[in-house]
Amino acid sequence: MPEPETKKLRVLRVIARLNVGGPAKHVAWLMSGLDPERFEQRLIAGPVPANEDDLGPWLKAQGAAYEILPSLQREISPAKDMAALAALLGELARFRPHILATHTAKAGFLGRAALLIYRPYARLRGWPAPKAVHTFHGHTFHGYFGPAKTRLFLFLERFLAKNATWRIVAISPRMFQEIHQQYRVGRAGQFVTVPLGIDLDIFRDTGAGRERFRRELDAGPEEFLVGAVGRIAPVKNYGLFLEAAARLRGLRPELFAKTRFLLIGGGSGEDMAELRRGSQALGLGPKMVFLGNRSDPENFFPGLDALLLTSLNEGTPVAILEGGACGLPVAATGVGGVPDLLGEKTSGPAQGFESRQRGLTAPSHDAEGLAAALAWIMDNPAPAGALGRELRRYVRAAHGKDRLASDIGGLYLSSLD
Repeated sequence: MPEPETKKLRVLRVIARLNVGGPAKHVAWLMSGLDPERFEQRLIAGPVPANEDDLGPWLKAQGAAYEILPSLQREISPAKDMAALAALLGELARFRPHILATHTAKAGFLGRAALLIYRPYARLRGWPAPKAVHTFHGHTFHGYFGPAKTRLFLFLERFLAKNATWRIVAISPRMFQEIHQQYRVGRAGQFVTVPLGIDLDIFRDTGAGRERFRRELDAGPEEFLVGAVGRIAPVKNYGLFLEAAARLRGLRPELFAKTRFLLIGGGSGEDMAELRRGSQALGLGPKMVFLGNRSDPENFFPGLDALLLTSLNEGTPVAILEGGACGLPVAATGVGGVPDLLGEKTSGPAQGFESRQRGLTAPSHDAEGLAAALAWIMDNPAPAGALGRELRRYVRAAHGKDRLASDIGGLYLSSLD
């Protein structure tokens, strides 16, 4: 039976899980931000682990319907993966989308594998043959798995880019360079760079949030709060956060004495226990505080005095965007898309870190460099504040959720040309 004419472009969106983080927030802004008069969207997601915050209730409150597919999970499981593949084939046949939009590695693999099977059938039935748009929010080619799995994932990504993908979205220029030029995934003409967008409105008045958060922690006016924000996972390398705190104690004990380090994010019981043991082994005591999952970024980001990011691999870290929206000085490992956010270098590593237009960076694994960057921020409040304000201007100009929806909506509509 031929496909009836419709004015709306149907988009089937698939993500491995809706845990609070960059990929899920990206999906949330698109589900709520694309014009419902021009797009009909359906979202399929895997379950969120019990130890992670779930963005799903927020999506439902915005009126965005979605379906949880229990077999769609981040871990490799042949039985569950085959069940998820079959379920996605059924959803493709029921919804008959024009665009298949996949987010995160597992959803990208299963979604595009289902598309390869479904497309010939759709053509026979006179239905739209969907075009796949895969978004890289990060990549699994380093920092996640061992060499064997990494080689397998790279082979699969190259195959799917060649045979099952219309457009590949990179969320930063450096991500495009890494994925295409370094790892040779896809053709240059397939790529579009679409920066992430966030909800800037919740950070318009930061004074009240700062007061609430610091009162909650009983933080005095002279106490300096350094935060690391994000889910607890090996790729975030929070052991380096602990080491940087310990190095600051050795480097500048008088600064360490007035500093508290806050880790905001949840993870598995095993990962949390390992971090707590690491903190004890380094003798950090009450200076290191584990706050777990929180859903009030409008409070805790303004309440911080500096943001520290220690990741091994990043696409575009939402923590820097949200902290930047509040004008926080940032010290980070210079990985992935971090330099795209913090700008060009303005001075070299003579002090143990690099100064950039909108923040400070140190090499991955360099606890001493990050500690030196924190010491500089504390010693130089005026220029550090200027870096934070410059980051705030940049984030507000380039990373709003409305711009994100406009860019992606335009990309989908171009599929009709």
